[in-house]
Amino acid sequence: MIKILKIFIAGISLPVLLLGQNESVKLSRLGVDQIEVVGFTLEHTGTVHVKGVCAGGDRELKSVYKKDYQIDPFNMYAYAWILDAHSRKMLWRTTIKNSRGDWWDKDYREFDEDVTLPEGEYELYYAAMRPGSQTGSYSLGRLLDKWLGDDWEDHSRKLKIEIYPVDAKVSRSGIEKYQRALKESALISLSGAGNRSYLSRGFSIDKTLNVEIYALGEGHDGKMFDYAWLVDANTGSKVWQMKHSRSQHAGGAIKNRSVHKDLTLSPGDYILYYKSDDNHSSEEWNANPPYDPEFWGVTIFVKDKNFDRSSVKEFYEKKKKPIVSINRMGDNEFEEVGLHVDKAANFRIYALGEGRNGKMYDYGWITNASTGERVWEMKYYKTDNAGGSDKNRQIDEVISLDQGDYIIYYKTDDSHSYEDWNSTRPHEPEMWGITIYPIGKEVTAYKANIKNFKSENAIAELTRVGDDEHLRKQFILNRETRIRIRAIGEGDWDEMYDYGWIVNEDTGRKVWRMRYRNTDHAGGAKKNREVDTIITLAPGTYTVHFISDDSHSYANWNASAPYLEDRWGITLYNVDQ
Repeated sequence: MIKILKIFIAGISLPVLLLGQNESVKLSRLGVDQIEVVGFTLEHTGTVHVKGVCAGGDRELKSVYKKDYQIDPFNMYAYAWILDAHSRKMLWRTTIKNSRGDWWDKDYREFDEDVTLPEGEYELYYAAMRPGSQTGSYSLGRLLDKWLGDDWEDHSRKLKIEIYPVDAKVSRSGIEKYQRALKESALISLSGAGNRSYLSRGFSIDKTLNVEIYALGEGHDGKMFDYAWLVDANTGSKVWQMKHSRSQHAGGAIKNRSVHKDLTLSPGDYILYYKSDDNHSSEEWNANPPYDPEFWGVTIFVKDKNFDRSSVKEFYEKKKKPIVSINRMGDNEFEEVGLHVDKAANFRIYALGEGRNGKMYDYGWITNASTGERVWEMKYYKTDNAGGSDKNRQIDEVISLDQGDYIIYYKTDDSHSYEDWNSTRPHEPEMWGITIYPIGKEVTAYKANIKNFKSENAIAELTRVGDDEHLRKQFILNRETRIRIRAIGEGDWDEMYDYGWIVNEDTGRKVWRMRYRNTDHAGGAKKNREVDTIITLAPGTYTVHFISDDSHSYANWNASAPYLEDRWGITLYNVDQ
């Protein structure tokens, strides 16, 4: 006789079916690209019998899976697994090793074994994904079926699993109710994320909490595409971010990644973020799903079992007005904006640009207007995917700027920009560029006119050089000094035509020369070259030179001008002053 009772999982009451002795839990007749789930409980530690039909290749791919992030190293495309409802850990799954095929149809495999499980509550999953490249070669039977017009929908009806004996069964709706309650009891949860998601939620805590961050996302080759991060709302600094190097395989396709991270949070305001790209999520899997598909996203659990969720307050971030905003940048654009900082302070930099293979093509940077020193730059290795195409890169970080004047720059190349995307655009296309926000309540900084900035630390300035000129200026150093050299000139094929150099007048020797191999593209025509470097000079008398040939110079360009055309020439700054 079947009876109805209630069980309590983590304090959540669920209706279940109490089954008689030797009764079972079953899943069968699965559809294509379908994930089914049912729950069961064991009142005592014991052995259950697991049997059914799964599908996959005839060998595991653990030695080659790194070559293809779509691959499931277990080489199965229809398989079952058991998840601990409390810890969310996978305890058993079908594999090639615990199943057997036959000579006619090796894709279909039978499993029949005993599994020992402790007392507890469990979720039984079965995923029936369409056969793909991860499954290895087709068997003779599957090839014949394909030729005869048989399709995977019919074959998937053979898939099944049965577990017995169990003490109680929880329906799919009951499992879903439990999972919702588990997320609601957590400190915060952004889970069940779909494609092209950009989720955020703020919270405030009034005491120190020890927490566990549980996050699932997509990543490969050292990069994350679906991932989470946590920000201190008051300082703008990242408290934690999901990194590929610190994640583990989450089951299914090797690109499924998970993080279990213990963290201590101090009293304060926080914002939790999660973003995903345009494919492979709880909305629709394009490869084998992870073991805990409904928790795709991020959930933060408090480790104290007596934690009172009602003590957590919602935090709503007030949208701050940016101090500097250079965005909606199109092809072949360059813009520079002055920033004056009255007192040393922290600033949030949010920038989007194009980058690939370790190099940025649309990016921003900041220089000290007095010294010419580059104090910040959008480096590829610091960026994350900005949504859409992999070459859409973003950086969101906090930097400190001392009192003084600064110049904010942003440049783009000739393709893929807000003006005309040649690949999938980012989540926030209008932010293509660089934006700077104040952090804190007492930040005194404002947008300023660059023309009012003075290079107080400039030792020599030979700029706006025209055709056929040879400019020079002598300077004296009374002590060993670090010199920053900023020069823009013309060069091509490993040779410079407009360039600078420095001579030690005491020895008659050149101590530095602008060489093509040490330059970078200065914007505009490819032959526009720039160098920004620091050298150390001994005490003595020096002369800085800049020479130009008969074409392509300031105010007389025969090709596209560089971004900073009025600085064509060379400028020296005293870094130690």
